[in-house]
Amino acid sequence: MNKFILATSIGLTIIVSIFLSSCKPNNAGNQTAEPKKVEVTGPAVPGVTGELMSKLLNNCHSIDYIFKNMNFSLNMTEKDAILQNIGFIDINAPMQHIPAECKPIGRKFFKLPNAEEYSVDVYLTSNCRFYVFVDKDNKPIFANKMTEQGIQYYINTAKQARQTIQ
Repeated sequence: MNKFILATSIGLTIIVSIFLSSCKPNNAGNQTAEPKKVEVTGPAVPGVTGELMSKLLNNCHSIDYIFKNMNFSLNMTEKDAILQNIGFIDINAPMQHIPAECKPIGRKFFKLPNAEEYSVDVYLTSNCRFYVFVDKDNKPIFANKMTEQGIQYYINTAKQARQTIQ
Protein backbone atom coordinates (compact mmCIF):
# COMPACT_ATOMS: atom_id res chain seq x y z
CA MET A 1 0.00 0.00 0.00
CA ASN A 2 2.82 2.41 0.90
CA LYS A 3 4.53 1.67 -2.44
CA PHE A 4 1.27 2.56 -4.24
CA ILE A 5 0.96 5.83 -2.31
CA LEU A 6 4.63 6.67 -3.04
CA ALA A 7 4.18 5.85 -6.74
CA THR A 8 1.00 7.92 -6.86
CA SER A 9 2.71 10.85 -5.13
CA ILE A 10 5.67 10.70 -7.52
CA GLY A 11 3.29 10.57 -10.50
CA LEU A 12 1.34 13.61 -9.29
CA THR A 13 4.61 15.37 -8.53
CA ILE A 14 5.86 14.87 -12.08
CA ILE A 15 2.60 16.09 -13.59
CA VAL A 16 2.46 19.22 -11.42
CA SER A 17 6.11 20.03 -12.12
CA ILE A 18 5.47 19.97 -15.85
CA PHE A 19 2.59 22.43 -15.48
CA LEU A 20 4.40 24.74 -13.09
CA SER A 21 7.71 24.73 -14.98
CA SER A 22 5.92 25.96 -18.10
CA CYS A 23 4.53 28.91 -16.11
CA LYS A 24 7.63 30.33 -14.42
CA PRO A 25 7.75 34.12 -14.24
CA ASN A 26 10.51 35.83 -16.19
CA ASN A 27 12.52 37.78 -13.61
CA ALA A 28 15.10 40.32 -14.72
CA GLY A 29 17.98 40.66 -12.27
CA ASN A 30 16.84 40.73 -8.66
CA GLN A 31 13.46 42.30 -9.36
CA THR A 32 10.43 40.46 -8.08
CA ALA A 33 7.97 39.85 -10.89
CA GLU A 34 4.36 40.62 -10.09
CA PRO A 35 1.85 38.16 -11.53
CA LYS A 36 0.18 39.50 -14.63
CA LYS A 37 -3.23 40.96 -13.91
CA VAL A 38 -5.89 38.63 -15.24
CA GLU A 39 -8.68 40.45 -17.00
CA VAL A 40 -12.05 39.79 -15.39
CA THR A 41 -14.23 38.36 -18.12
CA GLY A 42 -16.35 35.28 -18.40
CA PRO A 43 -19.52 34.33 -16.59
CA ALA A 44 -20.36 35.32 -13.03
CA VAL A 45 -20.08 32.28 -10.76
CA PRO A 46 -20.74 32.10 -6.99
CA GLY A 47 -18.30 30.59 -4.55
CA VAL A 48 -18.74 27.10 -3.15
CA THR A 49 -21.19 26.93 -0.27
CA GLY A 50 -20.32 26.00 3.30
CA GLU A 51 -22.93 23.26 3.04
CA LEU A 52 -21.12 21.64 0.10
CA MET A 53 -17.73 21.97 1.78
CA SER A 54 -19.13 20.27 4.88
CA LYS A 55 -20.62 17.52 2.71
CA LEU A 56 -17.27 16.93 1.03
CA LEU A 57 -15.32 16.95 4.28
CA ASN A 58 -17.72 14.52 5.96
CA ASN A 59 -18.54 12.17 3.10
CA CYS A 60 -15.89 12.17 0.37
CA HIS A 61 -14.27 8.73 0.21
CA SER A 62 -12.03 9.21 -2.83
CA ILE A 63 -10.71 11.79 -5.25
CA ASP A 64 -9.79 11.01 -8.85
CA TYR A 65 -7.68 13.26 -11.07
CA ILE A 66 -7.52 13.22 -14.85
CA PHE A 67 -4.95 15.52 -16.43
CA LYS A 68 -5.52 17.04 -19.85
CA ASN A 69 -3.18 16.28 -22.73
CA MET A 70 -1.55 13.49 -20.76
CA ASN A 71 -2.22 9.81 -20.44
CA PHE A 72 -2.27 9.98 -16.66
CA SER A 73 -4.80 9.76 -13.86
CA LEU A 74 -4.56 9.60 -10.09
CA ASN A 75 -6.76 8.21 -7.33
CA MET A 76 -6.67 9.29 -3.68
CA THR A 77 -8.38 7.20 -0.98
CA GLU A 78 -6.49 8.05 2.24
CA LYS A 79 -8.79 10.14 4.47
CA ASP A 80 -6.06 12.56 5.58
CA ALA A 81 -4.99 13.22 1.98
CA ILE A 82 -8.63 13.73 0.95
CA LEU A 83 -9.24 16.21 3.77
CA GLN A 84 -6.05 18.11 2.95
CA ASN A 85 -7.00 18.22 -0.73
CA ILE A 86 -10.51 19.52 0.01
CA GLY A 87 -8.89 22.15 2.23
CA PHE A 88 -7.08 23.58 -0.80
CA ILE A 89 -10.39 25.18 -1.84
CA ASP A 90 -10.39 28.70 -0.39
CA ILE A 91 -14.00 29.05 0.76
CA ASN A 92 -13.29 32.70 1.66
CA ALA A 93 -12.13 33.59 -1.86
CA PRO A 94 -14.79 33.03 -4.50
CA MET A 95 -13.66 33.79 -8.06
CA GLN A 96 -16.85 35.64 -9.06
CA HIS A 97 -15.74 35.45 -12.71
CA ILE A 98 -13.73 32.89 -14.62
CA PRO A 99 -11.15 34.67 -16.80
CA ALA A 100 -11.50 33.63 -20.44
CA GLU A 101 -7.74 33.23 -20.92
CA CYS A 102 -7.47 30.67 -18.09
CA LYS A 103 -7.65 27.04 -19.14
CA PRO A 104 -7.91 24.02 -16.82
CA ILE A 105 -5.01 21.60 -16.60
CA GLY A 106 -7.25 18.76 -15.52
CA ARG A 107 -10.31 17.68 -13.65
CA LYS A 108 -10.79 16.10 -10.28
CA PHE A 109 -13.78 14.16 -9.07
CA PHE A 110 -14.89 14.14 -5.46
CA LYS A 111 -16.64 10.81 -4.95
CA LEU A 112 -19.25 10.36 -2.25
CA PRO A 113 -21.47 7.40 -1.23
CA ASN A 114 -24.28 6.24 -3.53
CA ALA A 115 -22.35 7.21 -6.68
CA GLU A 116 -22.71 10.93 -5.91
CA GLU A 117 -19.87 12.86 -7.51
CA TYR A 118 -18.72 16.46 -7.91
CA SER A 119 -16.60 17.36 -10.94
CA VAL A 120 -14.08 20.16 -10.54
CA ASP A 121 -11.85 21.76 -13.17
CA VAL A 122 -8.36 22.51 -11.83
CA TYR A 123 -6.66 25.72 -12.99
CA LEU A 124 -2.99 25.86 -12.08
CA THR A 125 -0.79 28.27 -13.98
CA SER A 126 1.10 31.34 -12.78
CA ASN A 127 -1.94 33.62 -13.18
CA CYS A 128 -4.81 31.16 -12.82
CA ARG A 129 -4.92 29.20 -9.57
CA PHE A 130 -8.44 28.17 -8.79
CA TYR A 131 -11.09 25.45 -8.94
CA VAL A 132 -14.39 25.45 -10.83
CA PHE A 133 -17.16 23.01 -9.90
CA VAL A 134 -19.12 22.06 -13.02
CA ASP A 135 -22.49 20.44 -13.60
CA LYS A 136 -23.31 17.49 -15.91
CA ASP A 137 -23.24 19.85 -18.90
CA ASN A 138 -19.83 21.26 -17.90
CA LYS A 139 -21.38 24.59 -16.91
CA PRO A 140 -19.69 26.34 -13.96
CA ILE A 141 -21.69 26.20 -10.73
CA PHE A 142 -19.07 27.29 -8.14
CA ALA A 143 -15.59 28.80 -8.45
CA ASN A 144 -13.04 29.46 -5.70
CA LYS A 145 -9.37 30.32 -5.55
CA MET A 146 -6.81 27.84 -4.28
CA THR A 147 -5.49 28.47 -0.79
CA GLU A 148 -1.86 29.52 -0.37
CA GLN A 149 -1.35 26.13 1.32
CA GLY A 150 -2.66 24.42 -1.83
CA ILE A 151 -0.45 26.49 -4.12
CA GLN A 152 2.58 25.79 -1.92
CA TYR A 153 1.72 22.10 -1.86
CA TYR A 154 1.76 21.96 -5.66
CA ILE A 155 4.96 24.02 -5.86
CA ASN A 156 6.73 21.80 -3.30
CA THR A 157 5.47 18.71 -5.07
CA ALA A 158 6.87 20.06 -8.34
CA LYS A 159 10.28 20.66 -6.71
CA GLN A 160 10.30 17.08 -5.42
CA ALA A 161 9.45 15.81 -8.90
CA ARG A 162 12.35 17.73 -10.45
CA GLN A 163 14.71 16.23 -7.86
CA THR A 164 13.34 12.74 -8.54
CA ILE A 165 13.78 13.14 -12.29
CA GLN A 166 17.37 14.39 -11.91
